Amino acid sequence: MLRGNICLKVKKRILDCYVFPVLKYSCESWTLSNDLTQRINAFEQHWCYRRLLKINIWSDKVSNKEVIQRMKDTELRVLKKLAFAGHVLRGSSGSDALQILEGKLENKSAQGRPRRMWLDDIKTWTNLDSYEVIKRTAEDRNLWRSCTRAACLPSEAEEDS
Repeated sequence: MLRGNICLKVKKRILDCYVFPVLKYSCESWTLSNDLTQRINAFEQHWCYRRLLKINIWSDKVSNKEVIQRMKDTELRVLKKLAFAGHVLRGSSGSDALQILEGKLENKSAQGRPRRMWLDDIKTWTNLDSYEVIKRTAEDRNLWRSCTRAACLPSEAEEDS
């Protein structure tokens, strides 16, 4: 597939249909740390996309930004996680998932630094500051879709770097 004489569009569709679903299985429930994000991006950009574009990893000096522009890629992990968050927060996925998200355990707090939570990614991507605001936004589907689209668009800071 990677070495064949197949057009880039078909190779990208094969990659999207067969490789990335295995890689990103259940990514809606992941808590994305910087390390995990870097590993996924490295696999996508440094390995898969460069192979499809026939860029030699060791000798060709092509920036990651240029590779992404050639592939015309969007951030699907963010899109999938925000769509899943909208379903859960609206209660479309059932009351059990919402209860798990909103539930609190009554025991003494853990020692050390607070762990990164699933909702922290949602807060960061949507630029909404509290759980209540996020939940009210998710209840309006059109407003949530516009928040999701805005989160998936590359920011000016990323474009400059």
